Amino acid sequence: MKRILFCTVSAFALAGMAQAQDGRNISDVEQTGTGEAAIVSQSGAGSNDSEVDQDGEANEAFVTQLSVAGALNRSVILQSLGSEENSADVDQVGEGNASEIRQGGSASSAIVTQNGADNISEVVQDGSTSGTTAQVGQSGDQNTSQVVQAGLAAFTNVTQSNDLANTDGNDSVVNQTGVLAVVEVDQSGQANVSTVNQLAGSAIVEIDQDGVSNDSVVGQTALGSRVAIVQDGTRNDSEVSQAGAFALVDVEQLGTTNASLVTQLAGGARIEVFQDGTSNDSLVSGIADGSSVAVSQEGSSNSGSITQNPASRPGLLFGFIPATLPVSNENQNAELSQEGSQNLAAIAQYGTNQVAVIEQIGTGNISGSRLGPAGIVQVGTGQFARLAQNGNRNNSTIAQGTDGDFALLTASMSSNNEARVTQNGDDGVSVVTQNGADNLASVLQLGGSSLNASVISQNGEGNTANVVQGGSANSSTINQNGDGNSAVVTQNGA
Repeated sequence: MKRILFCTVSAFALAGMAQAQDGRNISDVEQTGTGEAAIVSQSGAGSNDSEVDQDGEANEAFVTQLSVAGALNRSVILQSLGSEENSADVDQVGEGNASEIRQGGSASSAIVTQNGADNISEVVQDGSTSGTTAQVGQSGDQNTSQVVQAGLAAFTNVTQSNDLANTDGNDSVVNQTGVLAVVEVDQSGQANVSTVNQLAGSAIVEIDQDGVSNDSVVGQTALGSRVAIVQDGTRNDSEVSQAGAFALVDVEQLGTTNASLVTQLAGGARIEVFQDGTSNDSLVSGIADGSSVAVSQEGSSNSGSITQNPASRPGLLFGFIPATLPVSNENQNAELSQEGSQNLAAIAQYGTNQVAVIEQIGTGNISGSRLGPAGIVQVGTGQFARLAQNGNRNNSTIAQGTDGDFALLTASMSSNNEARVTQNGDDGVSVVTQNGADNLASVLQLGGSSLNASVISQNGEGNTANVVQGGSANSSTINQNGDGNSAVVTQNGA
C-alpha cells in the first residue's frame, strides 16, 4: 500500500517555532520502502528549504515552493541508487530558485519547473539501465540547467525562456552516456548557450535557439547519431563534432554574424548547413566514406570551406596536401552556394567518385582560401568539378590531380576528370589544371564581362579544352601535353 506524507509549511504555520525566527520554511523528509510518496508545499514571506530522501522503488516526491521577491527557494530530492520507477516533481516560483534531483535506477522521471530569477536546476540520473526521463522548464532571467543521464533510451527536454536584456541569459548542459538517447533543447531570449555531449550510438539532438548571442555545442562519439540545430537571432554560433559513422547534421542559422563548424571523423555522413544574414562563416571538415555536404550562404562577407579527407588523416587542412596522401574516402559530393558580397569558398576532396560544385553570385567572389588556395581541389578517380561565378571581382581555380601551388601528388590519382567554369561579369580569372586520363575543361566568360583571363593546362590522355570569352581585354592560354588533345578558343572583342 502506498504511504503518502503531506508537508504543508507556511511562515504563519511556523510562527513561534525555532525555524521561523529568520522567516524561513524548512522541510526534511526521509522515507524507506516501496511506493512511498512525499508532498511538500512551502510558501510565505521567507526563504523555503526542502529536502526529500527516499530509499526504495516506485517512490514519488512532489515539491512546490512559492516565495516573494528577495526570498530564496531550495529543493533537494534524493532517490536511491539501484531502485527503479521513481519520480520527482519540483515547482518553484520566486527569486533565486535552486533545484537538485538525484535518481538511481531505471525508468525514473524528473520534472523541474522554475519561474523567476536566478534559476538553477541540476538533474542527475545515473546507475540506471534504461528509460530515464528529465524535463526542465525555466522561465525568467539567468536560467541554468544541467542534466546527466546514464543508461539506455534516456530522454531530456529543456525549455528556457529569458526576456530581460543585458542579462547572462539561459545556459543548458546535457550529458548522456547511453545508446538511443534523445535531447531536446528550446531556448528563447537573451544570451542562450546550449551544450550537449553524447557518448553512445543512435543518439538524437534537437536544439532550437531564438534570441540574441546564441551559442550551441554538440559532441557525439558513436555511430548513427543525428543532430538538428536551428538558430534565429544575432551572433549565433554552432559547433558540432561527431566521431561515429552514419551521422547526420542539419544546421540552420538566420541573423547576423552566424558561424557554424562541423567536424566528422567517420563515414556515411550527410551534412547540410544554411546561413542567412551578415558575416556568415561555415567550415565542414573531415567527412569520409559515402558522405554528402551542402552549404548555402546568403548575405555579406560569407566564407565557406569544405574538406573531405580520409578518416586515417583527420588533420588535413585546405590548400595543404602531403605528397604521400593515401586517398581512400570514396563517393563524396560537395555543394557550396553563396549569394551576397565578398564571398569566399574552398572545396578539397581526396577520394574517388567525387563531385564538387561551387556557385557564387555577388561582389568580390573568389573560390578558394581559408588556409590556402583551394577553389575545388580533387585528387582521385571519376572527378567532376563545376564552378560558376556571377558578379564582380570573380576569381576561380580548379585543380584535379596535381597543382603547382600544392605539394605534388602522383599522377595516378587523377582519372576521368571534367571541369567547367562559368564567369559572368567583371574582372574574372580562371585557372584549370588537370592531370590524368579523359580530361575535359570548358571555360565560358560572357555577359558584361571585362578583363577576362583563362589558363587551362591538361596533362595526359584524351584532353579537350574549350574557352569562350566575350568582353574586353580577354586573354587565354591553353597548354596540353599528351594524347588526343584538342583546344578551341573564341574571343569576342573588347
